[in-house]
Formats: sequence, C-alpha cells, structure tokens
Amino acid sequence: MKIHEYQGKEILRSFGVPVPRGIPAFTEQEAVEAAQKLGGPVWVVKAQIHAGGRGKGGGVKLARSVDEVKQLAGQMLGMQLKTHQTGPEGQKVRRLYIEEGADIQKEYYVSVVTDRATQKVAFIASSEGGMDIEEVAHSHPEKIIKVFVDPLKGLTDAQAKELADGIGIPADSTAQAADVFKKLYKCYMDTDASLVEINPLNRDGKGNIIALDAKFNFDSNALFRHPEIVALRDLDEEDPAEIEASKFDLA
Repeated sequence: MKIHEYQGKEILRSFGVPVPRGIPAFTEQEAVEAAQKLGGPVWVVKAQIHAGGRGKGGGVKLARSVDEVKQLAGQMLGMQLKTHQTGPEGQKVRRLYIEEGADIQKEYYVSVVTDRATQKVAFIASSEGGMDIEEVAHSHPEKIIKVFVDPLKGLTDAQAKELADGIGIPADSTAQAADVFKKLYKCYMDTDASLVEINPLNRDGKGNIIALDAKFNFDSNALFRHPEIVALRDLDEEDPAEIEASKFDLA
C-alpha cells in the first residue's frame, strides 16, 4: 500500500524527522488559505499522486505570491499528471500539498528497504539527491552506498555515521544526519514499511538536515496491525482490479 507525500511527512514528523511545514489542499481556496497560514515569501505547490517524477512532469512548482499559489493550484487540480511511473495516460491530480519554501544547499538520497537475499534491512544512500536513483545507479554506481542492518541489533551509531560520511555530509551536520538515519530506521520498523525513501534529503545553509520528500510503501500483510495507516489509503490512486482483489486478500 502506498500513501501520499504529505501523509508520509506526518509520519516522519511523528518520529522526530525534520520536515518543512505544509498543509494539504483539495481546492484552490484551500490552497490560498494554506499559503496565507504558512506565510511567505516562497511556497512550493505539489501535486499529490502515488508516483515519482512529479517535478519533471510539472507537478511541483515554486510560487512567490499567494496569487501565484492560487493560479498554480487551479492549473494542477484536475490535471492528468504524466511521469515515468504513471504511463502515458497519467494520473488525475485531486489533492495538493502547499509547503513552505526551503533553503536548498545540497541534496542527498536515502531509502530503507528489506533486502531479501541477506534477510537484513538495507539503507541505500547517495550524494546525488533529487535525481532518479535508477539513473544514478546506471550512470554513477560509485556514488551509491549500501549499509546492511541486523534487525536484532538495529542501526548502530557507527553505521549511522558510516552513512553520513559515505555520502559526504559535512562534519558539522554528521551528528544530525546520523540521528535522522536512526529515526528513519525506527520509523521503518515500527510501521512495517517495505520502503521509506527521502529524495531529496536536504542540507540547508545553516547545516540543518531536512526531509524534502517522503515516499512510503507498506507491507499489505502487516496492515492489520496498523489501522491508522489503513485510514490513509486513497482508493482514487489505486487500480480498480487491485481494490476488488484486496477485498478478498488477493492483492
């Protein structure tokens, strides 16, 4: 099961991972009210669909006035957003996330997945954030590092530092990055996720580490333990055949 970015960020926030302030919006008026509540001078208007590559598809835009937020919201709501993950038909945008602008100095990539071969949790990280990770793996495989975590021990301090050092996070931000990685691991384990991905993980001008995006996949077999996550399900984003199958535990 997948969820939207804004829902993922709420989960990250609950585990202490720093994320920008943001408010979901379902109409132009709600987008305007969200922008006014957040305050300026810069906002990010983000289409919410269960697919990556939204930026390239025109689903992530900067706004420098409330009027511009309203204009962008009007353009995005109802559009068929096409990305490399949606197929040629695209996905209809029914909700937005209005977020405060971030001071982006350096973008990194980090994800947590279960590695079936080793029966361990794998952290995959890269200094090349903001890009498609498959693209990085193809063109710059040397810029991707993996750290395998024994579930019986958890992510150790040494491993968290290895991750931070391995992707070139400056020394003055290493401790904060390591703390974020440990919280990500706890989030992954406690929610029975099958994927937690932050792309990009940002280091701002003050050295703060902030998650600028959030992608979650959850193990459907474990959802019975997490009614609060099931409540986040958006059936508009799912294939009708899969919805029907899930009623009979076939999906």
